[in-house]
Amino acid sequence: MENTVDQPDFPLAVRSLETLTEQVARCRNLSMTAIDSQKRWMVYAKALTLRMAGGQDRLHASQVCARSTMRTINGKLDDVVRKVDALDSKVDGLDCRVQDLYRRLTAGERNELARMVNRTALRSDAGLAPLFSLHGDRGRDSWLSINY
Repeated sequence: MENTVDQPDFPLAVRSLETLTEQVARCRNLSMTAIDSQKRWMVYAKALTLRMAGGQDRLHASQVCARSTMRTINGKLDDVVRKVDALDSKVDGLDCRVQDLYRRLTAGERNELARMVNRTALRSDAGLAPLFSLHGDRGRDSWLSINY
């Protein structure tokens, strides 16, 4: 097997050099204004790219700050919700205590009236007014019939 080395194509090289010479000669037709304008556009594009990159950095920093602020706000809202729930529980407890106190006062007032009526009974067959019970038997005269 014989080593063959590719030989240059001189006619192609000549045509390529002629084409290159022709294109370089046309460069003198370009005005300096067009070249300067192109340079200005390149500088402007680079400056714009840098500004956009800076804007993206600021936007990212703002987003990080906003996320942090939202986490803080959510934490504080969770605290407020817990405190409101605790207050609601306390108010419910107070409401039960007030209702109990109202039942006791109402029963006490009615029992005082019943005692006054019962003191006036002179005979053993005289009808007595019933006393009201806080833990009534759910009869018609029990504390459950007390309207608040």
